[in-house]
Amino acid sequence: MRKSNIFYTLLFFGFIFFIFRNWFLAPQIIGGDWPYLFPEMLRDPSIYFSSWNPGQGNGLGGINPVYSLSMFFGFTVFLAHTFNIPWVFIYKFFWFALPLLFGIFSSIYLVKTILPQSSLWQKLLSSSIFITNTYFLMIVGGGQMGVALSYAIAPLVLAKFIKLIDNLLLNKNFKFQISNVKYAIISGLFLTLQVMFDPRIAYLTMIAVSVYYVFCIRYYILKRNILNTLYLILYALVIPVSIALLLHAAWILPILFLQSSPIPQGFTSVEGFRFFSFADVSHAFSLLHPNWPENIFGKIYFMRSEFILIPILAFSSLLFLINSTIKQVNNKAILFFALLGLIGVFLAKGVRDPFGQVNQWLFISIPGMSFFRDPTKFYLLIILSYSVLIPFSLLQISRKVSSIKYQVLGKKINMHNTYYIILATFLVFWLFLIRPAVFGELGGTFQKREVPEEYVKLKDFLHSQPDFFRILWIPRQHRFTYYSLTHLPVEAEPLFKKAKIIDIVNQLRKPGTKKYLSELSIKYIIVPYDPNGEIFVKDRKYDEVAYLKAIEHLEDIPWLVRSRQFEKIAVFEAKSSPKALFWLEEKGKITYSTDDITHYNINVEIDSPQRLIFSENFHPKWQLVLSNRVIHAQETDEGLNSFLLSKGNYQGNIVFSGDKYYVYGKIISLSTMLLVVVFFFVIHKKKVYNT
Repeated sequence: MRKSNIFYTLLFFGFIFFIFRNWFLAPQIIGGDWPYLFPEMLRDPSIYFSSWNPGQGNGLGGINPVYSLSMFFGFTVFLAHTFNIPWVFIYKFFWFALPLLFGIFSSIYLVKTILPQSSLWQKLLSSSIFITNTYFLMIVGGGQMGVALSYAIAPLVLAKFIKLIDNLLLNKNFKFQISNVKYAIISGLFLTLQVMFDPRIAYLTMIAVSVYYVFCIRYYILKRNILNTLYLILYALVIPVSIALLLHAAWILPILFLQSSPIPQGFTSVEGFRFFSFADVSHAFSLLHPNWPENIFGKIYFMRSEFILIPILAFSSLLFLINSTIKQVNNKAILFFALLGLIGVFLAKGVRDPFGQVNQWLFISIPGMSFFRDPTKFYLLIILSYSVLIPFSLLQISRKVSSIKYQVLGKKINMHNTYYIILATFLVFWLFLIRPAVFGELGGTFQKREVPEEYVKLKDFLHSQPDFFRILWIPRQHRFTYYSLTHLPVEAEPLFKKAKIIDIVNQLRKPGTKKYLSELSIKYIIVPYDPNGEIFVKDRKYDEVAYLKAIEHLEDIPWLVRSRQFEKIAVFEAKSSPKALFWLEEKGKITYSTDDITHYNINVEIDSPQRLIFSENFHPKWQLVLSNRVIHAQETDEGLNSFLLSKGNYQGNIVFSGDKYYVYGKIISLSTMLLVVVFFFVIHKKKVYNT
């Protein structure tokens, strides 16, 4: 390796380490949506692998529609639990270092694919743009690591599809060929990996792939017959997408048969889309996240004039295509990435002018577009574009400058080493753009935080109690909440559908609330200590008065008794005993056991007809299976599962019958993977035999 390449590499990794230094140096990464897990919470990873998750549905149970990311999270928890590896090492590598590594190497791969003759500094510059722009820094600062992982491999997925389409277009015969199927399957496998991390980002990547596919029609497809066009669709889209869908059948199949939706309720509203359209054209065009740098929800910052140089550099690449003397440049690809950037700008602005009604129509009418209530996710298309165009523009600028002869003391001399000068100038400018990251001013995961001792004491207190119960957090649970399969958190805001604390307290004062919470197995009511100012906020600032008022109101409720051992965490215990996970409306005896949270062995003895209550959210797929019949769950007034029983003794199983669709999906996924392995094994053996 040349000395200059070593210098570029060391400079690049030093730059990356410095920007993300807190991830490597802090004892824990705490911030944003990234959950904090106590060691005791890692001892039962079955909650992450099950079709029914008791922690869903506000701690009252529910299915997890986007099952893939839960499986990956469960896999990392399983590694920590099984091999006794400290969780901090596991999550720092798989959830924080991995997005950086994926982002670096996939962006390099994309530039190498588009510009085969690109130098190392171009590739490293592309990676710098890709993983240190304001959008990515806002994502990872907010702890959205599933999005970050999917984002990080987007260039790799796009590059694989570009190579697949280009290889097909160079082939004069589109008919069935093993090599075409092979490359189509490989593209599908990379798409599968991206879908596992976040299907929304994979959807965006496939928008980029579709744009490239349509863009190529302008050059090739119209000159060929319909049959060849159909073959191209088969190899470039149908086979890869089918592979991804089949390998993710474990969670796609339940969505179809259980009529669940991967989109949370309310996310498809046009009002929400309008509200979340934070970025305008100038923000999107300049690759400036509208919430940069504080990342405060809803706080939109003014446009910063220095960012306008970013699109100027990117789209100046089109000027260099006019020069026919430039060699080894894929003009088609440069034009595609310029078009992709413009499409990304248009979509990222949401309902903002100009033509905001077009984006609103797309949100309503195009399948899958309702995933993007927050249209800033379309920044991915802009970043994919600029990470290719800017290094290309800087290279051409360097060549132009170096070819100029300057008159010095009557002699004409060439300007040498312009690569170093222009690269250094751009890096200084880029550091200036992201200076809040340089100076450690970003929040979320970039801030060093510690776990308050009060929450460690609370965890020990709850963990020491073996009985099943739930905890009601007012108004919401804190990031340091301890939970397990037997101690699940419930948030007051969604439970009572009240946003204001005074309304929640008034609900608690109503005569029937005490009985209602007992039936939900609520034993403790907690007002969290909020040292980071994330819950009790007024006008985007911590409001201690609201925190103290909440405690004061709860102390006035006669059926609550406050414990004083947790200092600033206000823990109240209900005087009435909470119901168990299974309970009877009248007298009787219940014993139950389980090795799987979708399957309970239960024995019931009752002297009169009554209902057996299963204290989790109602779902019609819950069944009581007896030796001679099946009793389907009915919904109680509280939204729980109930089974009507007559007098007698019962021995049976309460099962979530919807689990069979997950089982069928897993069989389809494993069968597909087996066929893929067999396919590659056969063609490898055939290749070896032929040689």
